[in-house]
Amino acid sequence: MSKASAIRHQHIAHAETTEKKATPNYIIWVKRILSLLSVLYCAIVVFFAYHSIFYQLVLMDIPKACMIVTGISVVALAVMLYTRKQLLTKLCSLIMLPVMVFPVMIYFGQWWILTPILAVSLIIFFLSGLGETAKTVWGTIFLLIYLLGSLIYFVVNSLFAPATVTSTVQEGVSPSGLYRYEVYNTTDSSNGSTRVSVESNTMDKVYYQLFWFKIRGLSHDVVVERPLLEPENIEIKWETESRQQITDKLNKISDNIEVSLSDHQMELLGKAAYQVTFNNGQVLSMMPEEYHQTVIALGAREQQVIETDETQLMLDQMTDDEKERLGIIVEDLRTVKLSDLTDDDLAQLGIPEEGDIMYYNGKIVFRYYIAILEEYFDISKQELSIL
Repeated sequence: MSKASAIRHQHIAHAETTEKKATPNYIIWVKRILSLLSVLYCAIVVFFAYHSIFYQLVLMDIPKACMIVTGISVVALAVMLYTRKQLLTKLCSLIMLPVMVFPVMIYFGQWWILTPILAVSLIIFFLSGLGETAKTVWGTIFLLIYLLGSLIYFVVNSLFAPATVTSTVQEGVSPSGLYRYEVYNTTDSSNGSTRVSVESNTMDKVYYQLFWFKIRGLSHDVVVERPLLEPENIEIKWETESRQQITDKLNKISDNIEVSLSDHQMELLGKAAYQVTFNNGQVLSMMPEEYHQTVIALGAREQQVIETDETQLMLDQMTDDEKERLGIIVEDLRTVKLSDLTDDDLAQLGIPEEGDIMYYNGKIVFRYYIAILEEYFDISKQELSIL
């Protein structure tokens, strides 16, 4: 460090020390308390970024929503500038810019909602109490994040986005209001296709009748047909049937219809989900929790067989090859015949006594009954997408 730089740093340190001594104690505490508002605004930004990935933002009243967002952002910026030297505000200034990378990519062009938040994030970052070196380092990192994220997004979008035109030709809600559907016609280099998609109508989030976050990544295609049909040739009809009616109809079609249940559903039924045969001939039927907690002890021979230094392994984490080498056979019992489930079992699995079924041009393509059994709309099956 040069002599001039050392003198300048001494002056800065002296000025900061003098300022701290001159600042009344109550003002410092006011700033500390107000810095909590910075945390609140930062939480809102993180909340928005999270919803950008898992939900589709629909502004129900664009002018009013933008005025509210802008107003909140202006107030937050004023508070953050006033408390810019507080630790909480400094941390918030480092968090908001990187988390906004997803909303920027997903809602690129919708500047009426992005601009206020981005403006606050940028201004407080450059004017916060962070040192110049820290701003330079973090600013470079954030710039690289945005450049790299934008590059990946646009390259993937350009390479993998299909050269097709998709339009929604029909949409509606089931009689119970639990499900909604959309009919898409896709025009491509061939003869196109018609697709009918059903999704839950109860998993969206609406805030103050202004912001509608529509769930995405959980739609279930019930019809995919080629070539596409003109809208006037597509008939969607909903009806309500009882649980017992659906069971009787399905059993008349076949006694061998199978459904795949989850560990949680097997627990609800109180039935074993796995049957394990060990190399000594012992056969055990296991509940899901028991199976996932089973530990296999490994002696020197077993370690050599599967080429590991571990002295024990969780059964559910072993590969199929490792199980085969050790002579362990695991049979999955979670696929069951529908005819083997009683009406009480179905009720236990959460299937209401009656619900919606959909007809597509006279053919049943969706039953609430199967949707619940197969967990079509379980949040754990949500597909993430930023394209």
